[in-house]
Amino acid sequence: MSLIRRPSEAFCPGIQDFVRPSVDYEVCEACGGRVEVWSDEDRGECLDCGAKWEKKEKTPSCLEYCDYADRCKGIIMSKKR
Repeated sequence: MSLIRRPSEAFCPGIQDFVRPSVDYEVCEACGGRVEVWSDEDRGECLDCGAKWEKKEKTPSCLEYCDYADRCKGIIMSKKR
């Protein structure tokens, strides 16, 4: 008997950032304006000048190492539609 629980939408703590992403704002290097960056994305665009912005350090994701990542990816894709 395994004590490891299989992920479900109600259990997996890592899936929330993908299913319900949050927004963060960075400072645009080109004009000093606001760059909108979502927690499930690595790139953003300045709301003032349109300059492209990319995260300097990518946030590690449980999808890179979890044994159930394929199942979670399916859940994420179905929620984004």
